[in-house]
Amino acid sequence: MNYNQLSLEQAPDISTPLRFFLSAPLFAFLAFCLLMYQGPEILSNRWSPQTLAFTHLVTLGFITMSMVGALFQLLPVLAGASIPRSSQLSLVTHLLFSCGVLLLAAGFAFEQATLLKLSIIVLIPGLLIFLLATSYALINAQSSHASINSMRIAIFSLWITATLGLLLASGHALDAIPLLRQFTPLHIGWGTLGWISVMIISVAYQVVPMFQITFSYPKLMTRLLSPSILIALILWSAYRYTSTQVSIPGEAIDLGFFFLFFCIMLSFALFTLKLEAQRKKRLADTTLYFWMTGLSCLGFSLVVLLYAEFFDQELSILVGILFFFGFAISIINGMLYKIIPFLVWLHLHRKLAFSSPRGRSGIPTMNEVINNRQSMRQYWLHLLALVLSIATITISTKFFYMAILVWLANYALLFIHIFRAILTYRHCLGTK
Repeated sequence: MNYNQLSLEQAPDISTPLRFFLSAPLFAFLAFCLLMYQGPEILSNRWSPQTLAFTHLVTLGFITMSMVGALFQLLPVLAGASIPRSSQLSLVTHLLFSCGVLLLAAGFAFEQATLLKLSIIVLIPGLLIFLLATSYALINAQSSHASINSMRIAIFSLWITATLGLLLASGHALDAIPLLRQFTPLHIGWGTLGWISVMIISVAYQVVPMFQITFSYPKLMTRLLSPSILIALILWSAYRYTSTQVSIPGEAIDLGFFFLFFCIMLSFALFTLKLEAQRKKRLADTTLYFWMTGLSCLGFSLVVLLYAEFFDQELSILVGILFFFGFAISIINGMLYKIIPFLVWLHLHRKLAFSSPRGRSGIPTMNEVINNRQSMRQYWLHLLALVLSIATITISTKFFYMAILVWLANYALLFIHIFRAILTYRHCLGTK
């Protein structure tokens, strides 16, 4: 990790990312309340409106909400790319995005076209403000290392994902617009691989060496990994679009693309696990456990997906659990336990180190902001919920309600930890 690449003096106000981080567990909690209400029957149809509501509460409400907050923080620090009026923009983005996700989920859950129309009116401006602001910042970035280049690809992918999502949502909400279901695989592909995966990869290049005290990723890997995903997505999208216009026999081509994505993502998972196994700091913390769990689940999800494609099996729900909850949410959850304490420490250090009579002695350490023992309790809840969810799909739906209750407890505890960190920050400021 090259600390010279960090521009900590350009970090935005602490409220800018924290409002997103605090909201994310609430959306996940709401998603599992919906699942509890619907019952295990929801697992029988992955395309039901209620399943779509649950999926978007998770992917937009937790995953994207967290990553949007992280980008407001990371772009000025990593790229030296200040987002103009970031405090005001983040507030507007958060408000529109939160309302839009709630309306979208309600529209799907209650099968109300009016709510879906309202969600489009609210959600698209929120996303557009964020995308324009981050795109401007990345274009004008002062540095251009591997993480920044990968973030550019992630934001480009989010543009594509949002555009395809708008087309699909419009098809559900408006009678005049046909529902173009052939775009659904592209929407999922660009969202999971281009947006979520590449964003996690871009962050991994910096935070794995920095927080887990490992060697850096090889330069060849950091140069080629994210661009390879982008090129593969473009070629795959061109093929998928062409195959809907012209009759092209393409089972072998589809399998070829799946195998390509499999190799790219598996190489990232295995190499990161290797770095973590060879870390210089042998003492493990909660973040490391979350990362190792996430990377392992990424590998399993790829194997299950490849098996399903080769043997024509319907395993999409299991793949979704492994990818979204096992991989993406595990990584994000683990990073929150590093980013939030670091932000609290950094901003208190700025405000109190030289202005308070107590100086640095009054500033809590990162471990005091969120204690490692407390965060480990939430990790074990997360892991138990994950195991019970997999058991629900593979063994029996008898585990369904037990899994939901553990997930609810898990996200309630995560919210409490983030909220307490914010209270710690305010308490220290109030007693300076």
